[in-house]
Amino acid sequence: MTAGPDENREAGPVLTGGATPLSPSLETRRLHLRVLQSDDHAPLYRLSADPDVTFQWRFRGTTPSFDDFLKQLYPGVLCQFVVSPLGSREVFGLVVAYNADFRHRFCHAAVVMHPRLHRRGLGIEAFMGLARYIYYGWDFRMIIMETVGIAFENFASGERAGYFTVEGRIRDQFYYGGRYWDGLAVTHRREQFETVMRGPVGRLLTPGNHVLRTHEDRVI
Repeated sequence: MTAGPDENREAGPVLTGGATPLSPSLETRRLHLRVLQSDDHAPLYRLSADPDVTFQWRFRGTTPSFDDFLKQLYPGVLCQFVVSPLGSREVFGLVVAYNADFRHRFCHAAVVMHPRLHRRGLGIEAFMGLARYIYYGWDFRMIIMETVGIAFENFASGERAGYFTVEGRIRDQFYYGGRYWDGLAVTHRREQFETVMRGPVGRLLTPGNHVLRTHEDRVI
């Protein structure tokens, strides 16, 4: 028997009595993380080639063909989501979890956002939405990010607030903008995620919640 549209509306177990849903939300206060679809490929390709993004992202300034770009979207990926504003399909960016190590219980992650959105807290908000999905579904101990110093400046306030830890630094690893930048290995551990979730910034992950502009909120 084929179910009608209303019958398919609930994916997963149906809970009663006010129980907490068993699936993690893919929405934050301002953003929606949604599954990557074919109509997202072109805007993501343009974003990856943007001069203010490309040297800090996967291609490091090179210009692959569209077909080569597509071939590199999925290998090694555990999960990835397009970042859009709530109520819209506009492509703000992409969050990716990849190279999962199930034996040692960690994975890698990366975030790319449109340059007009840098240093507005949206990159960290998108990452925290991805972290919630990862820690909810897998028993990972930590998420590892490998980044360039200039890109990490968009997240550096999160390090000062204790959301991230810089574990290693390779001096002058990458060249961009007429100078060399450090390469950084950054971790976000489960206990850091749980601490953030208990604080004011945790409310950023609750759709529709108004967040007071405290000092703690401004750090992201």
